[in-house]
Amino acid sequence: MMKVALDIARGLEYLHERCNPPVNHRDLKSSNILLDSNFNAKISNFALATTDLHAKNKVKLSGASGYLALKYLSNG
Repeated sequence: MMKVALDIARGLEYLHERCNPPVNHRDLKSSNILLDSNFNAKISNFALATTDLHAKNKVKLSGASGYLALKYLSNG
């Protein structure tokens, strides 16, 4: 179980610290974690992912925007 948690933490570190621009997953839950035959965890489903986390009102969306609140779309 700790290996799965560590793999998820490493994946989030990669998305937040090493991607350019950084990616915010915004929908991390157990059903969005995939395990391979060796129980290596992989983060999936980036439908709500965003980039440019520090630029208010200039958020670039990736994936399906139909799941976002209208208030969020209007003012970030």
